[in-house]
Amino acid sequence: MGAVLGNASTSTRGFSASIDDTLLMTKVIAKISGIELKNFTDITVSVSHGHVLLAGNVESQTKRLELIREVWKIEGVKNVYNEMSLGSSPTLSERADDLLFETRVKNRLLFKSGVYSNNYSVDVVNGNVYVMGTASSLDEKTKLENFLNEMKDIKKLITIVYLPKEIKNEK
Repeated sequence: MGAVLGNASTSTRGFSASIDDTLLMTKVIAKISGIELKNFTDITVSVSHGHVLLAGNVESQTKRLELIREVWKIEGVKNVYNEMSLGSSPTLSERADDLLFETRVKNRLLFKSGVYSNNYSVDVVNGNVYVMGTASSLDEKTKLENFLNEMKDIKKLITIVYLPKEIKNEK
């Protein structure tokens, strides 16, 4: 919890939004863990201002639709981004590669001038990079997206980045 509090105080989202996102993520994980899947750990969940990203592998179209339908039922969910692929679980080696690559991307963002890495979650699933969060300004959003697009080792990049003004307009 200390890490959440520390990161929340330096994030564009602010303290209350960070707590709301953490609670919503807990609800999403609890909800989808109740669904009978071959491997629950094949699904990655990220949440930003009520927007939920589901990425990973699921065994059938029926299970994918069930996951999405159940997440939409959760109070506070504003949008669901479906990045789940049909297929088998990644191997241990593939998971390790994703984790290593995720760490490299996070480290690169940490040292990028003008980009506040605390504002974003980074997930790598099946070699695809997902970046979700809130930029403090249009300039930061542009720097982030340009920086990530210049990385030649990213096969597929999906960015879901909001500006504070966009979030206020949603309410």
